[in-house]
Amino acid sequence: MRISEGLHSQGEIPESCSVLVLGAGMSGLSTALELGERGVRDIVVADPGPFTGFEHRSRTPNTVPLPHAPSWWRSASPHYAELPGVTGPLGGRSRCWHGVLLPMSRRVLERHWPNDTTDRLLAGGPGSYRAVMRELLEWQRASDGPRPDRTLDDPREELKAIWPDLSLETVPQAGWSVDGPDGRLVWAYSPLMAWARRGLARHVGLDLPRVVSGLRAISVQVEAGSVRGVLLATPDGGVREVRADVVVLAAGTLENTRLYAQALAEVGDTVTRWPGLNDHVSHGYAIPLPSVLAERWTRSDHRFLRSDHEDELNANLFMEVHAAGLAAPVLDLWWMAQQEEPFHDEIRFDPPNRAASGGNTAWAGQVTASFSSADEEKISRRDEITGKLLEALNVGVAEERGFVDFEPAAQAALATGTAHHYVSRLGTTDHEAGTVPLGRRLDFGGRSLSVGNLFVAGPATFPTSGAANPSLTILALAAHTAEAVTGDRGNPSP
Repeated sequence: MRISEGLHSQGEIPESCSVLVLGAGMSGLSTALELGERGVRDIVVADPGPFTGFEHRSRTPNTVPLPHAPSWWRSASPHYAELPGVTGPLGGRSRCWHGVLLPMSRRVLERHWPNDTTDRLLAGGPGSYRAVMRELLEWQRASDGPRPDRTLDDPREELKAIWPDLSLETVPQAGWSVDGPDGRLVWAYSPLMAWARRGLARHVGLDLPRVVSGLRAISVQVEAGSVRGVLLATPDGGVREVRADVVVLAAGTLENTRLYAQALAEVGDTVTRWPGLNDHVSHGYAIPLPSVLAERWTRSDHRFLRSDHEDELNANLFMEVHAAGLAAPVLDLWWMAQQEEPFHDEIRFDPPNRAASGGNTAWAGQVTASFSSADEEKISRRDEITGKLLEALNVGVAEERGFVDFEPAAQAALATGTAHHYVSRLGTTDHEAGTVPLGRRLDFGGRSLSVGNLFVAGPATFPTSGAANPSLTILALAAHTAEAVTGDRGNPSP
């Protein structure tokens, strides 16, 4: 059954294609579109998630159920317990993104990333932060959004009076958020919109790649040192192999690591331990909104405010007001920071017996993650900074700490009239990264250094993440991957 133009059911997947992209999230769909822009045809994007529409689905509270994680994943700690990035509807986390456009800092890029990638991200041409941000902001201006009130909240003057040392700026966003009767609905760009004819201007008239839902990758098939195709599990319990000249792994960091590890084993390089896994450390306070801010910060259209602490603490301090679904407005004051180096978190695999499985079984993977003593120390330092604002607001702080999501923290803050501190588990910001880094396991375009015609896209390729959310970098790198696939001819490399 045809879902929509360019989107097909699992029964319509072909026996072979030129390029097979695994994962229909931000990195997979963007890479597929970039390949199409460069003249590549016969592109198929396969994703396990069900098709639930083109619209953005981020709500507060979130009422969209997700399918269960595949059985081969587990966590050795409370962190990564929900195994992000391996479940979700078609479109992945691009449909939950708030549209925040923050580049990774020059300091982080120049210290850890390949020079070729760094130079291009910081320049002004295709595949640069500047070009992608300009295109997304133009998309936002051209979009006929559902905003009933286009006057944005801007309480910086009031905050500056309370906390003179605080430097605040509005965060550029390719989207907006609106409070409604069912909660806060966030609208932001997703590459999935191209199939609904509401994508970027240069997608108009593009021969869109085919996107197939309901298919989960089991393994990359390798022959004579190069990819032959992919073995896919179908919803009815069957297995199908799709042959492909090129395979792009864009299934999220955990699945990308598993698929890449299994492909390496096919060329005789069995790696069962994958260090370097890292996520953003997210922690903050839910604060009953003080009256001095309520007048300027409770309109229907909201945006983030940010205080840049990149050089001091490798972190960003964000502020946003939540009112939807709550008895009264609550100020969310939270930090997003990179885990402290060196990264000790890792993924381990237990490869099955090849003779018994025939190489056609997904490896069982286990995530091991925890805050280091350096992470704990930085959390305390950041809390001291935010404590100055809480003191200026004359808001008491609840003693409870630990792993609390924002929603329970907000309810607790309203119930007690005090700020409620929360620390999110690693893996819950959906920014996990770093296991298959550019410049070490891959060249600067995401090409495997070990398996021919195999590419990796998305945050798994980030040598380090800095304090910025990953979406702008993902979108920029899609052009890098597409050019590495096509070379100079506009066709898949042999």
